[in-house]
Amino acid sequence: MGLMKWERTGPLDSLTHIQKEMSDLLDILSSTPPMEGYASMEFPPIIVSANEEHVFVRAELPGIKIADLDIQVVDDVLTIKGERKSVAVTAKATYLRRERNYGTFARSIMLPEKVDIETVSASYKNGVLLVKLPKAAEAKPKQVVIQKA
Repeated sequence: MGLMKWERTGPLDSLTHIQKEMSDLLDILSSTPPMEGYASMEFPPIIVSANEEHVFVRAELPGIKIADLDIQVVDDVLTIKGERKSVAVTAKATYLRRERNYGTFARSIMLPEKVDIETVSASYKNGVLLVKLPKAAEAKPKQVVIQKA
């Protein structure tokens, strides 16, 4: 058995080690593709809210026509599908930045409660889709009458 060399480490050596570990971690994270469902990548962005009678889903869909949207409710899942069509450029142009994606999209969300799919309604104004989903009878609170024994 050989002798082990004792190395004296100071407080800066520990910080250097931590800095190297963090750098390696950032390299790994930046080299992998974003996780599916990553919040900044989901389209359309939505807001889900509810009151005693309804569940509301608001989706922001700028530049998309009603004819290019399809909304479906199956079981407890709302699916919003559509297509954002590319804008035709009439003059030759070089893009300096292009942050808007084009093509088809689909977003499905699990609804927080059972809804009456027969009476779902939707409206679309200024690029904002509002889907109004009435809660099913079994999802609504029921007042229980206490009887005197």
